[in-house]
Amino acid sequence: MRLIDIQHNYDTIFSLGDRCLTANKLRHFKLRPYAGIVDWMLTPKLSKIVNLLQNRFENFMNKETMVCEGYNHLIFGHLLLKDTVYDITSVHDFPIERNTPENWETYSEFKTKLERRIQRFINKLETCPMILFVRIGGTYEEAKHLEEILSEIVVSEFRVLILNEVPNRRLIEYDWGLQYTCSIGIPIEKRECNDFWNMILNNITCNDMLEDYIDFLDD
Repeated sequence: MRLIDIQHNYDTIFSLGDRCLTANKLRHFKLRPYAGIVDWMLTPKLSKIVNLLQNRFENFMNKETMVCEGYNHLIFGHLLLKDTVYDITSVHDFPIERNTPENWETYSEFKTKLERRIQRFINKLETCPMILFVRIGGTYEEAKHLEEILSEIVVSEFRVLILNEVPNRRLIEYDWGLQYTCSIGIPIEKRECNDFWNMILNNITCNDMLEDYIDFLDD
């Protein structure tokens, strides 16, 4: 798909990682009506996100398969807790005021919040006529598999936008020949390249946004 093919109105929009930047950009353009499941997590492998969707989030972030990998040094004050099955790391959910590497006091609160987000996500997959999924990082093979799994679990229509890093200050549209996926290359992290984000997201709208919408990190 070309960029112009996905630039229209959606009933809801979700980030599929691979970092908080995806959710932050959606929020900036008022395209994030509520928190997705992995908005504030590190999800380096799209293949693991595909597995997570395929498994319907079974055993996701179970305490028995999580390990503490230290402290979040980018956003000080939180532990880094990793799900070793899906290679996904929570970076915002365990403040050091209430948690230590050995004792995760807020785990039950985190798990309750996560289950709420999972149920909302599944409900939207079953009820929304058109959904957009946005992801930073992914290969053609991973995107093809993602399409296959989403086709099984999304009741109506969906589109996928995958953005990959390129070194130069330019926007590249890749012709992957996938039915539902648009693949774009941009210099993702460079602040001076915000105009590329504008080019991509400005012509996308979301029905689920409220006029009095206020975004919370913890929603």
